[in-house]
Amino acid sequence: MASMELCRGKAAQAWCTEKNKHKEMDSDLAEAFAEILQEIWSQPWLGNATNEQLLEELKTRIEIHWDLNYRTVDD
Repeated sequence: MASMELCRGKAAQAWCTEKNKHKEMDSDLAEAFAEILQEIWSQPWLGNATNEQLLEELKTRIEIHWDLNYRTVDD
């Protein structure tokens, strides 16, 4: 799970862009963005799965395809 500190830092970067650096930061809005980022980054489909979830996924793929000869990304 992504830490809230990391998520807050990433959310705050929105006010550091050339387009937004002149705007006053809204700390409530930044916190809301951070909470959304933490929720998204904590999803197993983004590579944050537990060992148990990974093993269950592999088991399911073997049951469906009878092998693990597949790729999720191109070389």
